[in-house]
Amino acid sequence: MGLYLPYLAMYLSSVGLSEAQAVQVQAVVPFMGLVVPPLLGMFADARGARIWVLRGFTAATLVAFAALALAGGHVVAVTMVLTAFAVARAPLVSLVDATAHDHVRRHGGSYGRLRTWGSAGYFITVILGGMLYEATSIRFLVPAACVALGALVLSAWQMPAPPLQRQVGLMREILRMLQTRSLWLLLLAVAAAQASQASYDAMFALHLRDLGHGKVFTGVLIGIGVAAETLLLAVSGRVLARFRAERALATAFAVGALRWLLVSEVTSEVVLVLQAPLHAISFGLYWVAATVLLRDYAGPRASAAGQGLLAAAVAVGSITGSIYGGALFAQGGGSLLFRWAAASAGAGAALAALHAMVVARSGHQLAGAPAR
Repeated sequence: MGLYLPYLAMYLSSVGLSEAQAVQVQAVVPFMGLVVPPLLGMFADARGARIWVLRGFTAATLVAFAALALAGGHVVAVTMVLTAFAVARAPLVSLVDATAHDHVRRHGGSYGRLRTWGSAGYFITVILGGMLYEATSIRFLVPAACVALGALVLSAWQMPAPPLQRQVGLMREILRMLQTRSLWLLLLAVAAAQASQASYDAMFALHLRDLGHGKVFTGVLIGIGVAAETLLLAVSGRVLARFRAERALATAFAVGALRWLLVSEVTSEVVLVLQAPLHAISFGLYWVAATVLLRDYAGPRASAAGQGLLAAAVAVGSITGSIYGGALFAQGGGSLLFRWAAASAGAGAALAALHAMVVARSGHQLAGAPAR
């Protein structure tokens, strides 16, 4: 993800798409996240097939992204290829998160410390990607990302896969989860805040380019944020055990609102560098708190379905951030975009705070055990 996510809009612009098109065609990726992860998560839980599904969909992701090199600058062709890529990629994160939480439940350890490996990989590749594209061309994005996706396929096939078996009574547990009203308040908060995060993912590099900063500076800046995120994830178990996941989530969204407001107003390299570590809270704390909350809502047997619901909420926010944010960027540049992102994250913070109040009043023990 570090090799393509921050730079994909720049690549699509280089092959002939307008800036608005380069951002808007990426909306198909979160759109598939709205449907595929919940349905596939239920199937994977029902059949005990998480690893088998993960293996097949990582291979499909590699094939689909490789086809991007054949699409050129044709909007329809790019949209079709990204749609195929989106279908293949959509369930990967939720399946891995469910597997990680299950591993911690069975063998001990910490979800946050496992998740640091993802952040470390992103940190390394986002910096190397910036250096690579600066030294060669942004057109090198597709082969570079395909090499990394090939490594992903090999990793998935090395994971042990238990025998397939039917889980009796699983739908009753899923229906119980869906009937919990506070769950929907949580998902709405995530969707609102994720709209701002999607704007950062898709257009921060374009914003920095318009301010006159190069690809290396962009890579370093994003890398600083991911490095801070990695450090926070390493101690996230202790953080959530002290502050509880629902309160931590509201704090993360509030810090995100302040961060985007700052980004909308500053041009100084020094100030941009100083705000980068806030990524540890605006994304790192957000992500671990949200996955822990969905883990507890879903229970161990419906873990993939629960993480699939989180992926769907993230998809709603990402679609909004990609489409509406792209139009705002075309209209008023990064300044207008990130002011809107600050308002969206602020709405997410208010909803998350309300969710925390509802949970406290109901007496539910969400994330009550030491967070892992």
